Amino acid sequence: MYSNMSIFSRATILALFATQFSIPSFGHPVLEQRTPPIVMGSAITFGAIAATTLTSTGATVITGDCGTCPGTGITGFGAGAGVCTGSIDAGNTAACNAEADCLTAYNDAAAKAHTNTLAATDLGGLTLDPGVYIFPTSNAALSTTLTLNGTSNANGQFIFQIATTFSASATTSEVVLVGGAQACNVYFIVGSSATIGAGSQMQGNILAYTSIAINSAASNKGTFCALNGAITLIDNALTAQATCST
Repeated sequence: MYSNMSIFSRATILALFATQFSIPSFGHPVLEQRTPPIVMGSAITFGAIAATTLTSTGATVITGDCGTCPGTGITGFGAGAGVCTGSIDAGNTAACNAEADCLTAYNDAAAKAHTNTLAATDLGGLTLDPGVYIFPTSNAALSTTLTLNGTSNANGQFIFQIATTFSASATTSEVVLVGGAQACNVYFIVGSSATIGAGSQMQGNILAYTSIAINSAASNKGTFCALNGAITLIDNALTAQATCST
């Protein structure tokens, strides 16, 4: 009854077996195995962490930690001013560890091979699945709603590699998560500085090589990291995403 088996090579039998039972071919691991996820480390508890100064004007609320390293200038928090519900770390070990972890995450994300090249610099109006995205020019923007869909992989990461500047316009800029996508798995990797417009509603980690300016009443779920410069806030609501499934 097994006489016909001789017509199949060993490789053919293995390939058929793998197809039927969803076993990856030997030597060809699945994408998630080849590409480990970005990890924020200790920075994940920070709503904002800057290299030089962290400045708030008005009634900013940071739900999480806030800090600077190696700089120590943190202003605009306290009685009658902004609120940081976690620890305020000015140039101490916790802040410096968070900055170091931001740099590690930045370098890791920037080095990932891109999976998609976007047709335009504006993310507004797009619905995207998890992946590593680059732009046709060095800068990028968000003018309206960006929808990130985790249906294919609720733990998948969305990584946007931006060579120079990133800007989100005013109240029309919004990141919407659907299909189980998580803000902690969204990364905007910015080669210079980022500007978040007044009233923008962001979700994700923005890691900027230089500085981040957040205008009046803008919000974010995730971590803002400025690796070599300042973060400036005006009446903002920032919520660190201290846990994340990856």
